[in-house]
Amino acid sequence: MKTPTTKLTVLAVLAAASMLAACEKKTTTTDTPSGTATTTTVSPSTAASNAMSATASAMNKAGDATADAAITGKVKTKLLADPDVKGLSIDVDTKDGVFTLTGSADKVGNADKAVSLAKGTDGVKSVDNKLTVK
Repeated sequence: MKTPTTKLTVLAVLAAASMLAACEKKTTTTDTPSGTATTTTVSPSTAASNAMSATASAMNKAGDATADAAITGKVKTKLLADPDVKGLSIDVDTKDGVFTLTGSADKVGNADKAVSLAKGTDGVKSVDNKLTVK
């Protein structure tokens, strides 16, 4: 699992890259008595606005991943706490609130109970049951 420091570093790099990529440059060429002059200007408000937008998007994605991880922990805890389900035999994968249960169960009833426990956890949108019965 990545540390919070690593996440903050990634967000800082994304924000810096966004600021550089988002700069709106305007180049003007002017004829002067001494020759041609070229001027390049950058719109800082546009760059800042784009950078803030990109940073907010990155933070939302990080927040979604953190929420999924927290809910995954809750589901796994419920599976491990139930003596019939045998949670050590079940893997829980999560993406955007959709939980996939893989592994094995002793009986159909125990597989169904694992799905029911997962569905009964706050934040779970749906459960994809890929459990096999031994």
